[in-house]
Amino acid sequence: MADSSLLTAADLRRLVPEALRRPAQEGARVVALHWLEQLCEARARWQPSTALPLAIEPGAPALVANVAYGTDVEVLHRARVALRRLRAVLREHESALDGAVDRRALRDLRALGQATNAVRDADVQRSWLDAEMERLPAIARDEAIRLRAILDRRATRSSAAVTRAFEKHLDPIVDRLLARLSSYLLLHRVGMPATPTPFARHLATRLERASVRLRRDLDGVTSVDSREAMHRVRIRLKRQRAMLAPFAKSRPALGAWYELATRGQDLLGAVRDADLLAERALKAKLPALHLALDGIARAHYEAFTLDWCARIDSVMKSLEMAVLELRRDSAPVTDAGVPLEIERKYLLTRVPPVAAAVPPTLIEQGWLPGNALRERLRRSTNPDGSVVCWRNVKLGPAQARVEIDEGTSRQLFEAMWPLTIAARVRKQRHVVHDAAYAWEIDVFLDRDLVLAEVELSGLDDRPVLPDWLAPYVERDVTGEPAYFNSVLASAERTAD
Repeated sequence: MADSSLLTAADLRRLVPEALRRPAQEGARVVALHWLEQLCEARARWQPSTALPLAIEPGAPALVANVAYGTDVEVLHRARVALRRLRAVLREHESALDGAVDRRALRDLRALGQATNAVRDADVQRSWLDAEMERLPAIARDEAIRLRAILDRRATRSSAAVTRAFEKHLDPIVDRLLARLSSYLLLHRVGMPATPTPFARHLATRLERASVRLRRDLDGVTSVDSREAMHRVRIRLKRQRAMLAPFAKSRPALGAWYELATRGQDLLGAVRDADLLAERALKAKLPALHLALDGIARAHYEAFTLDWCARIDSVMKSLEMAVLELRRDSAPVTDAGVPLEIERKYLLTRVPPVAAAVPPTLIEQGWLPGNALRERLRRSTNPDGSVVCWRNVKLGPAQARVEIDEGTSRQLFEAMWPLTIAARVRKQRHVVHDAAYAWEIDVFLDRDLVLAEVELSGLDDRPVLPDWLAPYVERDVTGEPAYFNSVLASAERTAD
């Protein structure tokens, strides 16, 4: 009997679409529970007498695309996909999970994966031989029939080993995993808005960091013998797909990258499967089959290099667009849904060369007279000559302020602009994107002052100063009124 206090499959179906906008600690747990539920369902179908730890109501659809369970092979495939994605999520979101999954559970999940590897490989190899038998040269076809018989003789022993692995490594830890993943603690600073880092921002950071390693590994794929580099690329794509699968259908850029990663993983998986089968053929002293399989592995490798390595900039651009889509989903808001501005501000000794190389945007800001409420007007002239005008109101402490922006017409801006004559600022802004952050370097045009600002996703978001910026930082001036734009503007008092 399932514990009625735990989340049900219906709960998870409701929570998964909302996970990106929830706190990172909650989003990571929802995705982990999603894959754990899939693993539990497959486990129960592998051995139907086992009670489901999650309360899955009769006839309820699965959380991912429904797959009919007709054979042990299909059930094991579903279990392995869920297990692989659960392990990937636990690894990639370790910081957000705050130790919710202990080392023993991680070891058991790894052991379960290892115990099912041999079965999976044998099943894939038998299926491949069945599908490709007629395309092989005659002598290789005869040898393939002999190898197929060898694989058949191992099938019964493998099935029993999977059952033992489930009983030893999964059944004893499921209840503990469910309990620990179903709750979390958040630290909250008294007097400040509750603004934890959204899961979308956390996920964007993970993808951004992974993109650097992925490109490095892709550069290492130089020939069909680059087995280690191809293995690392394949594993990285598996992890990316595990993180994004629950959201791929609802976010276009995530879906595009997910599909591209799927193609890449499939091609590299085909290289690996042909290699493993070729090794089996060699050990079984089937030289003609070994030669044919080696040629097939090379053909899949060539397809991968054409689809990925030859167009690596396009591939990485797709990943960059996925990161940008997640950033748009991660803007902080109050509990009532009102937008918040959370930022850090730094005083610089001068403009960093990296920032100076970025074409600037001219920003003109002015404040309408007021005490409790001061409305700001902003006119931005972009490097391409286009002009954008905004109205803006900010309320609250500097560390986390309510910020309401509204675009306005140039006609309305120009009608209101004369009212700001006593409080204006003119500056050039250079924006440098680094990891998951956009660093804004403001060079004031009426005084010797350079400031750097970075918008954050929550009060607990602590970006590390980039190497190109750190040497030019004099100190952190976040919260110092002397460096508020509205205060600087009050001291300016310039006329048109």
